[in-house]
Amino acid sequence: MAKPTPAPPTNYRFFRYLAPNAVTCASLVFGMVSMVAAHRGHWDLAAWMIIYAVMTDRLDGMVARAVRGTSDLGVQLDSFADFLNFGVAPAFLLFTFFDAHPQLEFDDGWRRIFLIVACITWVLGAVFRLARFNVATDGSVPSQIFFGIPTTLAGGLIAIWFLALLKYSPPGMGVPGGFGGAKLLGDSFTTPIGVWAWFPVGLLVGAFLMASSLRMLKVGKTARRSSTALILVIVVSGYILGFAQLYPEYLVWPPTVWILVFLVWGALSQKAQGFKPPPLFPRAEADDGLVRMRPQEDLAPEDDAV
Repeated sequence: MAKPTPAPPTNYRFFRYLAPNAVTCASLVFGMVSMVAAHRGHWDLAAWMIIYAVMTDRLDGMVARAVRGTSDLGVQLDSFADFLNFGVAPAFLLFTFFDAHPQLEFDDGWRRIFLIVACITWVLGAVFRLARFNVATDGSVPSQIFFGIPTTLAGGLIAIWFLALLKYSPPGMGVPGGFGGAKLLGDSFTTPIGVWAWFPVGLLVGAFLMASSLRMLKVGKTARRSSTALILVIVVSGYILGFAQLYPEYLVWPPTVWILVFLVWGALSQKAQGFKPPPLFPRAEADDGLVRMRPQEDLAPEDDAV
């Protein structure tokens, strides 16, 4: 008779679960640094910290799977990190940037109100998406596709477009001394000032896409080895250039093209349309006997009164 496999030592289990959560906490730090940098007017650093958070958001999942350290606590920590890094930080970055540049004409009147509404809507769209899919634990969410754009991709896309345009902005708006390596588009190219006015619109569109049930393919292995190899090269080069803070004008295109192509694919593909999004509200009352309470309830249930 085979002997039962002994349980791993307690210390081993502790560090196994600690590893991915430590990466998630590092991601949270990047989000906080981003907001401090934006507050001080270091726009490039603020946006790069959001990109760092994007990359570490992918790493914590890889670490969790590698050490078998996935846990409910880790899932919740990841959601809180996503809310700060890709909900609050991008909105704060754009608000402070527009607030510090009156030449963009978002400092007064209806444009000011529009900017505020766009930033608030972005944050609400992000938190709605995270809350909606946090409770979809019954296997109702397919593993092959996203319903709507994930907060990580949306926040990273806003940040990298910001960096790409900031790199080519004229004096008084760009970063003194330049950043991000050589200018791939040439020294003569300058970001038109009118382009910045589209960022608040982008926040509204991004909020809708995050909260929507539009279908989009996840990044992963494909049926063709050549396609898988190409995706791997793009992802690895993105990590290298992202951590080195180089060439945002190149980094902006892979996620942009991916979103555009596969949102169209999700709308036209019969296979994608066959997947059903998780319900917004429960279809029926839970019958497990548990009482659902918010974490910070002021009043205890009557049965637990002391």
